[in-house]
Amino acid sequence: MISVEAGKEYKSMLLGLDRIKKFLADQNIEYNKLKYIHIAGTNGKGSTAKTISDILISSGYKTGLYTSPHLIKINERIQINSLPITDRQLSALDKKYSHISKKYKLTYFEYITAVAFIYFVKNKVDIVVLETGLGGRLDATNIVTPLVSVITSIGLDHTEILGNTIQKIAFEKAGIIKKNVPVVCGNIKPVALSVIKKVAEQNKAQIYIFNKHFKAKNVSYNWKNFTQKISYCGINKDLVLNFGLLGKAQVYNLATVLSICEILKDKLPKINFKTIKKTCKNVKFAARFDYRKVKINNKRCSFIIDGAHNIQATENFLYLYKKSPFYNKKTKLLFAVMQEKDFKSVIKSVAKEFGNINLLKIENSRAVNINILKEEFSKYTDEKNINCYDCKEDFFNDIKNNDVYICTGSFYLAGTILKFTEETNG
Repeated sequence: MISVEAGKEYKSMLLGLDRIKKFLADQNIEYNKLKYIHIAGTNGKGSTAKTISDILISSGYKTGLYTSPHLIKINERIQINSLPITDRQLSALDKKYSHISKKYKLTYFEYITAVAFIYFVKNKVDIVVLETGLGGRLDATNIVTPLVSVITSIGLDHTEILGNTIQKIAFEKAGIIKKNVPVVCGNIKPVALSVIKKVAEQNKAQIYIFNKHFKAKNVSYNWKNFTQKISYCGINKDLVLNFGLLGKAQVYNLATVLSICEILKDKLPKINFKTIKKTCKNVKFAARFDYRKVKINNKRCSFIIDGAHNIQATENFLYLYKKSPFYNKKTKLLFAVMQEKDFKSVIKSVAKEFGNINLLKIENSRAVNINILKEEFSKYTDEKNINCYDCKEDFFNDIKNNDVYICTGSFYLAGTILKFTEETNG
């Protein structure tokens, strides 16, 4: 099985396309014969990828899905028709290609991406929904010419690699735009959009923009079913539908997905909007305002798990949290964050919303030390309200009956909690 400590994967990243291109070419992997939808963005690309994948599957297409990072097992990153690659399949591919990949000096992410391409080609999928790992222009996924390029959002994240301005990051994300291939933009601020428009113009790529060519708005929330009703006013199609992912960011993501479906209707004729309405109602994605009731040590408790890990995602999460029935219910915060994030801004944003703060040390070399987190949270709340845990077992042992925890700050924290609760509750 392929495995690496999550912190090492990030630190070993080396942007560029030549290595993976040569590796796949020399193995005679004809990845360019497949159809692709290519998705980049600071936030929202995972939810967008999952939703469009579910729609394609329900429309009758054999659909590959490649996303990152994973929450519990690396198999989650590589899926066909919502089924992750099995341990046996992954081990067989690793056994065949691992030693060869070393000759090409592939990074860990490049190798996983190459394995995904090989898996999709060998299984003759109809279409692949492909999420970038980091940036876009020099991301290992950017070796394809897709049916449509998608940029969900632009925010300040991974600034040490992608650049420290919105314009620089927008340029990197816009690197997935190809000549004469349409591009769809989600809810993107004008300063970033101007950069993307310029790249699209240079590539003669037709551009479709949220709030210009298509729109959407929340109509209402259904907290019993954890869905929201959304009104979509599209390029050529208007509809109202229920969506299984919550929050205003998901309104933008769904609008982006529906516009993709409109644009690709001629190339993917099996897509129809009656099927879309049924599918969207049932879309669920782990660690996106993910409500879980669990029993731990004979105590019943609840978690709302969200992978918000930068200021843009955190503000979107808090907006939804304040509208939810959990707000002002004495919820407790469980928090961890990675060093490369603007964690001081994130902490300032979340600290004032919770009277009880719990900091958990997670097994990732990139995680911010909990003593540093405690010092930062102490600027906004009394130290007596802050609890620190060196391991997840100590945290779970301290849980009280009927506790409700908001778990946010990192997908790695979300994965830690999801794994523990699934192992405990089956």
